[in-house]
Amino acid sequence: MTSMKILLAGEGGQGIQTIAKVISDSAAKAGYNVSYIPSFGVEQRGTPSVGFIILSREPIFYPRFDLTDYAVILSQRSAEAISIYVSPRTKVIFDSSTVDPKSFPRTFTHLFGTPATKYAIEKFHPRSFNVIITGKLSQILGLAEKDVWAMIEKTLGAKFKDEKVRKANEDAFIFGRNLVFETGKFSDASFVPSTEKIVVKGYNKKGEILPSRCKGCGICIEKCPVKALKYGDILGVFATPVPDVDLEKCIACGNCRRFCPDSAINIEKDIKQEG
Repeated sequence: MTSMKILLAGEGGQGIQTIAKVISDSAAKAGYNVSYIPSFGVEQRGTPSVGFIILSREPIFYPRFDLTDYAVILSQRSAEAISIYVSPRTKVIFDSSTVDPKSFPRTFTHLFGTPATKYAIEKFHPRSFNVIITGKLSQILGLAEKDVWAMIEKTLGAKFKDEKVRKANEDAFIFGRNLVFETGKFSDASFVPSTEKIVVKGYNKKGEILPSRCKGCGICIEKCPVKALKYGDILGVFATPVPDVDLEKCIACGNCRRFCPDSAINIEKDIKQEG
């Protein structure tokens, strides 16, 4: 194939544009002519995020396209948003642990699933699901493993300061390159985000966590001076674990609230309990 059209779709905050950039830059290094157009709203996090990519051995005269060869879907509602670009010939790749293919439009006929979120949480790092997808997509496109991983490190280097996180993501990338797609029978889309506020009380403290806002970045866990936070079992907005708090350890310093970029957590002294 001299030209490949790829469409990436999900929610702002899932790393859709990061995947697109890594694939685009890696393909350019491999000698392809590349067109990459990001599309997202003013409210980047939690709203539709789409990336349009063309890789071609020939000159690219027009960067947009009507139908895509590959559609990569990482959230349920984004499937409907990009359905106009999907034909019966499109290869639809999706996260089967968060997206239910039964809801797909009829034009989605060539389905390839992988429970990327489930694998990330159980095997690697909760936020590495997009690295798993990047690994598999790069393998499908014939991009060199070494070059793509180098581009991931360059793009996400600031997030890989912790060697354990870097190694978990590298392992997730290699795992993604080698995984076998589900076809015909898919995993249950059981990694569904919670929408109910979590309230915990005890030890004269009260904590509130909003899964509908928490993207599982782990900043609060990192910033807690007494290690009172860890990933729990409840899933947040992107089907990644939200923090679980040990109120016995917690000193209600406010760091978690202060550093959370999404105002998803707050722990404070409970005056009622003290009284």
